[in-house]
This record gives sequence, C-alpha cells and structure tokens, in this order.
Amino acid sequence: MIETDHKLTMQLNFFPILFDFDEFQISKTIYSDETLQELRRNHNRTHSFFRNGDDIYISNSGSDGVIEIGDNITKGVFSDHSITASLIKHIFFRTFKQRFVSYTPVDFYPFRFFSKQDNDDLIHDLLPSHLQGKIAYKKLIEVQLRLANINGQKQFGFVINIKRNWIFEKTCLDLHIEGYDLAGVEVLHCEVLPGLSNILAPNEEFVGTIADINGEMATVETNEGSVNFPLHELFIKKTKFNIGKYLDFAMSPEKTTSVLNRIESKRSEIYNTKNLYKEINSTAKHLFTGRLDGAKVLFENSDGFCFTVQDVPMTVNNTFDLKTPTFIFDPAGTKTNSTSPDMGLTNFGPYDSISFDTKSPSVICICHRENRGYFTDFLGSLKDGISNSNFFKKGLLKKYELQDLTYNINELSSFELSEYLRIIREWDESKPDLAIIEIPSEFKRLPDNDNPYYKLKAKLLSLEIPVQYVSTEKVKAYNEYILNSLALQIYAKLGGTPWVLPSQKSVDREIIIGIGHSWMRQNQYKGAEQSKVVGITTFLSSDGQYLLGDKVKDVSFENYFNELLSSLTYSFNRLEREQGWAEGDTVRLIFHIFKPIKNMEFDVISQFIKNNTKYKIKFAFVTISKSHPHLLFEPTQVGISGKGAYIPNRASNIFLDSETCVVQMFGPKELKTTRQGMSTPIQIKIRTPQGNYDNNELGEQLYYDLAYIVQQIFSFTYLSWRSFLPGEQPATMLYSNLISKLLSKMRTVNGWDADHLNYSLKRKKWFL
Repeated sequence: MIETDHKLTMQLNFFPILFDFDEFQISKTIYSDETLQELRRNHNRTHSFFRNGDDIYISNSGSDGVIEIGDNITKGVFSDHSITASLIKHIFFRTFKQRFVSYTPVDFYPFRFFSKQDNDDLIHDLLPSHLQGKIAYKKLIEVQLRLANINGQKQFGFVINIKRNWIFEKTCLDLHIEGYDLAGVEVLHCEVLPGLSNILAPNEEFVGTIADINGEMATVETNEGSVNFPLHELFIKKTKFNIGKYLDFAMSPEKTTSVLNRIESKRSEIYNTKNLYKEINSTAKHLFTGRLDGAKVLFENSDGFCFTVQDVPMTVNNTFDLKTPTFIFDPAGTKTNSTSPDMGLTNFGPYDSISFDTKSPSVICICHRENRGYFTDFLGSLKDGISNSNFFKKGLLKKYELQDLTYNINELSSFELSEYLRIIREWDESKPDLAIIEIPSEFKRLPDNDNPYYKLKAKLLSLEIPVQYVSTEKVKAYNEYILNSLALQIYAKLGGTPWVLPSQKSVDREIIIGIGHSWMRQNQYKGAEQSKVVGITTFLSSDGQYLLGDKVKDVSFENYFNELLSSLTYSFNRLEREQGWAEGDTVRLIFHIFKPIKNMEFDVISQFIKNNTKYKIKFAFVTISKSHPHLLFEPTQVGISGKGAYIPNRASNIFLDSETCVVQMFGPKELKTTRQGMSTPIQIKIRTPQGNYDNNELGEQLYYDLAYIVQQIFSFTYLSWRSFLPGEQPATMLYSNLISKLLSKMRTVNGWDADHLNYSLKRKKWFL
C-alpha cells in the first residue's frame, strides 16, 4: 500500500535565490580577533566583515568607502558555499535595514523581526492605550538561509516561518515606579551590544530572580550568587504567568483572563495551515519585491555581488514513494496484514504468542473504595471484551491468547500516597506481573517533585513491577477504543511483542539503536551547571522487535564518553551471543539520535569499532527532529471533515540533499481536531562529523543509503504500541524520549535508583 498521491503538488517554504553569475570577486585579509574588531569598529557603517577559517572576508556595502586592505580573490557561488552564505546574510540584513528603517531586528541569524501592524497583535484592542504596543502578542517573522540540492540542482534559498511571541517593553524600573512588587520575579538582563543600538535588539540573558531592591538597583539571585543590576537593564521573563500577573496588577484579573482567553481562542486560527501559507507568501512579497511596482528587489553590495529572490515558494514533488509496512503476526511470516495491525491482531493473535512466557499474568489492582463498582466493570470488560464492539470483542484474554488473567483487587480509603503504599506493603503473595491503578486526574496538575504519580511509579518499578495507570474518568466512562489501547500497552509492558515488520533480506546483520540523553541542570538561569548527563539506549532488530533497553548511569559530562561506550559494548556483546553472530559477519548499526552532543557520539562509535575488529561494522548516525524550519504545503488539499486543508498527505516527502529528507508524518487523515492546526514534517538527516574532525578512520564504515533509512524510520512509526495508529516518531526515538522523560521526573523521588531498570525490566516496555 502506497500512502502518497501524485495528483497533488506540494510547495516548500523555500524561496530560491537567483544569481546570474557562477563566480564573484571578494577581498580578504588574515584573521585575528583584534583585526576583526578594529575593522568593524572603524568601517561598520559601510562594510561587512566575517570570518571564514583563517581569513576575514570584506563586503563593501556602501559606495562611499573603499578599504585598501587584503587581497582581491575569485570564489565560486557553490564551490565556496560557506563564503557565499555569509555574503548573502550580510547583504540581506543591510538591504532590509535600508528598506525598512523603523524596524529593529531581534536577531541577525536566524534573521527575526516583529510585525509592526496593530492587526498582527492579538491583544491590542483589549489593552488600555498606555499599554498598547508596550505589551503585545505579535507576529514574529523568521528568515533562515539554506543551501539545498533538490532534484540534483544546488540552490540557495530563504526559508520563511511565522510564529507568535510576547512583547514586553516595560523595564523593571518602570514597574518599580508603578508600585509593582518585583520580589521573587524571574528577570532577563538586557544589554545593547556595542555599535548595535537601533540595529539589533538588545541581547537578553535569563539571569535569575529578584531578591531585593535598593533605589534603582536590584539584587538578583543568580548561579554566581547575589549580583546587583540597574533596574532599567532588567525585564521580567516573558512567560504567560509573569505577564498575566503584571496585567492583574495593571488592569484587573477579569480583564487579564479575557486577554489570555483571546490568545487561546485564536490558536486554531493563527496556526491554521491555509492562513499560515498565505502569511508566509505575503511576507515573501514584502521582503523580495518592491512595494509599489512589484519588481524583484536587487540585493547587492558595491563589489558586484548581487541576487534576487523568487517571491513564490518552490514547487516540489515526492522524492520517492514511502510504503506502509506489512504487519507480521507469526515467526514464520505467514500470518500478515497489510492495512491494519489491529485487524491482524484480532485475526491472528500476537507475533510471539507461542513463545510468550507470561501466559497467566497476576495483576494487583488498586481503586478507591467508592469506585469499586465502576472499577470492577472496567476490569471485566478489559479482560473479556465488549460483546457488541467492533475493535474489542475478544478482550485482553483472548485477543492476546493468554490462558488466564488473575486480578487481585485492593481498595483505597483516599487518594493519598500513603494509602497506595500501604496496599503495596501489605501485598505478601508472590510478586505480581503488573499493577493496574486508578488515579484521579488532579495528579497531572501537581508539581513533579510532590506527585504521587511518579512516587508510586518509582516504588513499583523498584520492585520490578510495570504499572498501568487509568484515570477515574476513564474508569467511569471507558469505551472500546480506550480498552483496545490499554490492552495493547499492557501486553507490551508484560514483555510481549504484538507484531513485527518485514526484515530486509540482507546478508548484513542489522541493529537499530536509539540514543537519547538529558541534562541534569540546577535551573534554567545563565551559568547553570550542566553537571550530569543521563543517557538512554534502546535496541531494536530490523523487523522492529524490542531487543533491550539500557539506561546509562547519571554521570558527569567528562565520564559520559566511557559510560556510553560501556553501555553499547555490553548490549552489543549480549546480542551477539543471543543471535549467534559469526566472526567476519557484516553488522550494520543504525543509530537514531534526537540531538547529538557535538562529535561525542562519533568519538564513541569510532572507539567502539576499533574495539570490535571481529566484525565488519557499517554504521549511520541519523537525527530525527521537529526542530527545523521546513514546512510542506499542499494548496490543492481541501482536507477531511473541516481539518487538514493545505496539509500534504502522510508519507509526502522531499530530499533536500543527499543526507536530508523531510517527511510529513501527520496528514489530514491523522489529525484528530481542527485545533491541532499546522502539522509540521519531521527532518531525517544522516549526520557526518562536524568541524575539523578527522574522518579518515570512519570513512569506509559510514552508511549513506538515505532512501533505505527514511523508509525504515517511516515503518518504525507503526511500532509505538501505545496505540494502533502510526505516530510521528519511530519507536527508537519514542522509547528513548519516554524513558528520558520518566527518569527525569522520578529523579527527585527519595530512594529511587534507576539501576533497577537494567535488570528484569530491560526487555519490557515499562515506559509506555
């Protein structure tokens, strides 16, 4: 089954830059920091200076000044693309400042500026006149330069995005004079960089919270201790909470509520894909064409380097057809379904039915005594199914081919943590295989460090018991869809494999490894020490079976290399024994990484390969991210039931170059409501070492088949086992991120030791 439709033509929010030359002249001189600072200090009005390697390059942007310095050389537009890119950025910035004199950009790169139109401020008409413009929720326009190689053609282009952000231009001195209490308020220190007044917005740093005020000075508690700042250099941190609190003071709580409600009510409108498409195109017209005659703006310097920009987005077609995988429900591969894993599971039972060793699980169940009637009805339907259901007629017992399911029901007198712990302590029978626990929805609103949800999960996991929570609301109003998803999660938490995917008929052995990490930081203030890093690795086979997961210890950054190497080595050795690899086998390792730490992971795998000469190892590092500027639009897409207009179908994709692909994971069919708005694609990128990295040793081992990797990642989005619907992330990243998030939440629980997870829970999906 192919998930794309070639009748539709997509557009990328990429506006190509047009040159009428292949080479250009530019001056350069030898770099030193002192030389660069002096040139900028003396000639910044007419010239741009930027460093590239050991040289400073000079662009004359004004006709009234010539600097007799350095050598004039010839460079190629694409062969020297990093120099070209710097030139484009500087010329674009200067041209913008000349054309739009009253605008002060927020950043040089990515180039960002706020709209000045009152109708682009969602709250303008709700504020009193003295606050209008000073406080706003405005359109923020972001322009990034990209070099793409689409359909074999290299092209520079500007990528345009539009967001909405708070503006708060009152200084803490203004607020203090008004009588606003600043004690304990989070603040930013804003400093105008030398020579950039009215050219760039002040540099902002989140420094800490105000402890005391003396005259026009504030004492701020920072990560460097107590530091004094002038109040006129401090601004409150622009969060909904901080601004709402000030508006309560400046207006009234009722008026503040109407302001915040306005923003909330407009979300589906401003993030509507069709509206966003029109806004991006309108912005491109303003930036790249003359406001009166509509002719293309010529961006140029005085050295003859010039370009224009196409004012309509690039039209693209699918690079290749991504296919929905076939779902397999037996080791022989004879029981398959090519459309629905749920239907296949109902017809055939789970993939590992014959080998699954927890056929008669014992479950400890905890509910509030006032809800026992609802809870036992819920448990009965979970076990035996709903007779008139389309999706859950068989129930957990028969659908997953279990022999028995024993519930041990225990009652709480209150939802206090002590009550839950009392029941767990009193459980003196043999250890249960799973816990099903009723919790009130209020738990979600409690702070992490005082939340029974995490304390209880930590307690049960330390006893090596996976837990399935269910809210009181769901207990009282469950349906076939809720039960169907819960049963799937429960089977996975018990260690089961509901289905697998076809594995490639390759002579290479292949393991897919998800690597996640999270920093342990004291706080978000400037200078916060990122003292420790925790790593998570998850191992899947090429057919999607969850082989094992390993949690790397909380270690200082200096020790992360050794811990990650040790974790990979331990898991690799375990898998080679279990799978009977032979010396000389080619082993392909595909690493899925959310966010790499510089070249750290390359260093680790380089050492890992040196240590494992027994096998021929090929590997690829792939990042999978939503943090990128690219958007795909489908103007002929009318949507489904009022949602998804202008959004391409799931599986639509475009190769931006030989290492990068963007894939639309949620199309109109996958969106649940109109409030979801724009569905952004994910970016899949094969990573190579950055900077001056010695790549010679790794060259032969790197694996570059982008189409293969993209199809595999797409297939792995059908393996979440949280629900039967495909997700946005492949299972490798989803699992690593879920584990990382839970570990960070449970870290504050007294007595919790994450090493428990490295034993009997290693192969169970306890984190779902």
